[in-house]
Amino acid sequence: MSVLGISLKGNEEQQEASRLIMTNDIPVVIITGAAGTGKDFVTMATSLELLNQKKYRKIIYTRNPVEVGKSLGFLKGSLEDKFEPYMCPLYDTFESLCRNSMDKISPRELQAKVDVEPLGFLRGRNFAPGTILIVDECQNLNLASIKTVLTRMSDYCKVILLGSMNQIDDIEQRKKDKCDFQRVIDKFEDVQTPWVAHVELVKSMRSKWCAELDNILEELG
Repeated sequence: MSVLGISLKGNEEQQEASRLIMTNDIPVVIITGAAGTGKDFVTMATSLELLNQKKYRKIIYTRNPVEVGKSLGFLKGSLEDKFEPYMCPLYDTFESLCRNSMDKISPRELQAKVDVEPLGFLRGRNFAPGTILIVDECQNLNLASIKTVLTRMSDYCKVILLGSMNQIDDIEQRKKDKCDFQRVIDKFEDVQTPWVAHVELVKSMRSKWCAELDNILEELG
């Protein structure tokens, strides 16, 4: 199986994630996994493939601007300038896609195909058919934010929720036995709704030791 000129051979979980994203009658796909398992990579590759095939017309990427460690403080400039520091992981994903793709594409070309919006600006929006909404770092979202995301979409839209339970940076979510994102996943699996599918990526694509260190440090809290 390949998407965007990238072979997913050898990674069954990524293949399953890509298949679920491509399935029309599953509007909500949840992809979880530790750092480095390729959640953004396979999601963006598959979404761009659907865009190239004219099956969808628009990709929107969003995330909550939660910082790791000390706050960045006040950021000067326009809304785009303020949100720019939080987009570095997305730009890294574009570069990785271009390195691995057999197609001749550039990071700038991919960036032009994806609209970026802060999560806080989604309330009140109504996304038209043909929209793919990718929500990153969902482990930092509260229940109200997740509800907002899942109720913005029209028919023939797709929402892809990404998150790692080992990478919770939001203070309120860290205080809970289960973050709200995990509670939402558990609820959907309990009721077994056909509209939602969940896959967990387990194979580290970043390095052979990344996932092991992530798990070891998670034991410290």
